[in-house]
Formats: sequence, structure tokens, C-alpha cells
Amino acid sequence: MLLRVLHIGKSETRGHDFILNAKFAEIDAANYDGLLLPGGRVPEYLAHDPLVVALVIKFFSSGKALASICHRQLILAAAGVAKGRKCTAFPPVKPALVASGAHWVELDTMAAIVVDGNLIAAATYEGNPKFIQHFVKALGGNGLCE
Repeated sequence: MLLRVLHIGKSETRGHDFILNAKFAEIDAANYDGLLLPGGRVPEYLAHDPLVVALVIKFFSSGKALASICHRQLILAAAGVAKGRKCTAFPPVKPALVASGAHWVELDTMAAIVVDGNLIAAATYEGNPKFIQHFVKALGGNGLCE
């Protein structure tokens, strides 16, 4: 299977091709330290995939770091893992997060990052440096980028 990744900015253009080496049903959360859900609009589809939703629930309920950016919080909402947690996302995702029981944190900039326990949420790619720093820290690193 070939995964096509789009660069999402002011326009959608062809990104990179990756060959997948696992299927969602084959992934054992116990073999990983955390889960990073990168941005883009594909979560509009992945949030409806029961295997993806179950995988996110496994990672989250195990207390492992779960980092999500942009539209990927649609998957968090579908999985119910944002319920009762502070969270932010790309603004059009707000209604889904609020409906799922998340405590929406209003953006002061598009680089906003919100950390609530093992959940790390970023509004857009503009916050990538701090987003990655928080994720590395949650994985046990010092979170410093030099």
C-alpha cells in the first residue's frame, strides 16, 4: 500500500510517497512509546475508521504521549479521548471537540500548543517547533532542540 502525504499550506500540493509497513489492525500500542498524529485533512476520513479510533484509544488509555496537530483532533473527538481535557486545534475543528466534551482553549496565535496530561494539541504547523519539543519531553527527553 502506498501512502500519499500532502503538504497543507495555502494550497494542497503533492507531497511525498511512503510505503506503509504496517496495517492499523496489526499495530500493538505496547510496542510504542507514544503516538504522533500529524496535521492535514485526511482525519476527516480516518476519524470514521474503527481501527484508527481503537488504536488512538489504546495509546491514550495507556497513558502514553499522544500528540495531535491541526485537523487530527477530529480523530481525538471521535475516539472520545479529548473529553474533559483542555484542547485546541485548527478553528473549524472546534465544534467537534466541544461536542466530544473537550474544554476548548481559544487560540491567541496559530502557533498555539495546549498540553493536558499525556495529550499534546497544536493548532497548526506554525507551532511545529514547540509541538515537537513537548512531544519529545513527553517521551522522556529534555524537549530541547539545539
